Amino acid sequence: MPFGLTDTWLPLLAATAFFVLLHVLAIARLEPVYPRAFKLSRGAAALVLTALGIGALVGGSSHWQEAFLYRHQPGDWMRLGLLTVYGHLLADFLWMGWGKWRFGIRPRKDLILHHGLGIVGFGAALVLEVGYAIALLTMITELLPLTTGVNAWGKRVAAPRIVDVADRARLYVLAWLRLPLWLALFGLVVLALLSGHADRLQLAYYVAGSGLLCLVALDCYWIGKCRQSVDFY
Repeated sequence: MPFGLTDTWLPLLAATAFFVLLHVLAIARLEPVYPRAFKLSRGAAALVLTALGIGALVGGSSHWQEAFLYRHQPGDWMRLGLLTVYGHLLADFLWMGWGKWRFGIRPRKDLILHHGLGIVGFGAALVLEVGYAIALLTMITELLPLTTGVNAWGKRVAAPRIVDVADRARLYVLAWLRLPLWLALFGLVVLALLSGHADRLQLAYYVAGSGLLCLVALDCYWIGKCRQSVDFY
């Protein structure tokens, strides 16, 4: 279980600092309004996270019958990728806390739940050295914060057309990318359990399946919000 200074703590600290810096730059240089600045910085972070997700899809493709859930060897680049994602989650929590303290803006409960699932699930993956690929694969859906970042930029430059396009794109990403991906991964988890590919890691599969169902529920909630044209950061 590698949890040394150079293979875990320094990369995690560096990733957290990097994503906090994105938040700081967004509010200091681009947008003084906290909710819109948060959208912009999360949109920028989404580019990094989506690239990691695509890399995991390619790198773990030979394990699709195991639902991309398998034991990883020391030195696997996906560990560093997952530490980067973990740093992003920690940075968002820190920034939401700062927004509450500095501006009195309460963090969204659904976002706290979403990030909390990641903190617990990805943390378990890092400790057990299992499931880096399936965890990173979920980052493909970080295209969603990218659409909210475009929405914020449209409002910043007073371009209603950009805002409208971003709002439609957000709904399309939710309905045609995120929700189908969660369902597809859940289907692969069930298939792996039924076919015997999960015999050595059954508990991890049950945890992954439960987490995916929670993500399905969250995305159904967010689709409803998008259809109501609710503005949330």
